[in-house]
Amino acid sequence: MDRQIIEISNDGFNLSLYRGFLVVENKNQGLKSEIPLDNILALILSANNVSVTKNIINAIAEQGGNIIFCDKNYLPSALTTPYTGHWLISSRVRRQIDCSKPLQKNLWKSIVQNKIFNQAKILEYFFPQHPRLARLKQLARETLSNDAKNNEGTAAAIYFKSLFGKNFVRDRLGNNANILLNYTYIVLRAMVARSIAGNGLLPYLGLKHCTKSNPLPLVDDLIEPFRAIADKIVFEQLNQLVNIEQIELTPEIKRNLTKIITFPVLTGKGCVSLSEGINDFVSSLVTSFELKKVVLQYPTIQLQELSKRLPD
Repeated sequence: MDRQIIEISNDGFNLSLYRGFLVVENKNQGLKSEIPLDNILALILSANNVSVTKNIINAIAEQGGNIIFCDKNYLPSALTTPYTGHWLISSRVRRQIDCSKPLQKNLWKSIVQNKIFNQAKILEYFFPQHPRLARLKQLARETLSNDAKNNEGTAAAIYFKSLFGKNFVRDRLGNNANILLNYTYIVLRAMVARSIAGNGLLPYLGLKHCTKSNPLPLVDDLIEPFRAIADKIVFEQLNQLVNIEQIELTPEIKRNLTKIITFPVLTGKGCVSLSEGINDFVSSLVTSFELKKVVLQYPTIQLQELSKRLPD
């Protein structure tokens, strides 16, 4: 069973533990929910007035879950990752640390190529005859080691304006579609972080991302091939909104966006959820470190019938 992402977005809720359950309660409103700890993929704390105890953090970590603390813009400011239970962590971390620079650069090349190909696939899904499709695919094919020519950035500039409109600017602090993208990327980031932790790797050692302000560079490296799936879900959500100029993250919209957890992808196991596909992908990174060569296994995006495009 796919694990859940639980978000506390409103003030007034109290968190506690009871016999293997996380209890979420608002006594003033008479609301109470009990969630099995082993069913929690991530706990997102985005409310302004919510507290969590050490016992809760430990209990969720022991079950392999993450806790994400968000700022006022719903962006993650801190994220817990569980490690104490992984018996392979020592040897895997050593191989991760020993990864050579040439291998890091080739791994990043592979990740960027897959990211751009997935962007092209999503754009083609909504706009089969789009004139920039060929250019995106060309950028993917021509990506060099370590993405030396920054094809990732060039592709992003083409892709976002092609998908969301010529006036769209991707902005982590922006409004409109950016609000939905930011939230969905948070969910995706939690999935990747959990898989990294579950496979016994350190999220602090990235392949490409390495800025001092980024505490989880490996998470932001490995999230890249899957961002296009989040973009697809957001695009379809935008199609359902009456006013896309004033977007509010309602509980219903959040539920729709978190469906990315169970988005269908194809792997060697057949059709599985994105959550499982990401875990297999991270596992293939471990194998790449062990074999000292690129053997990354990417899940293939499963697309259904063509959706209608946004109105002009």
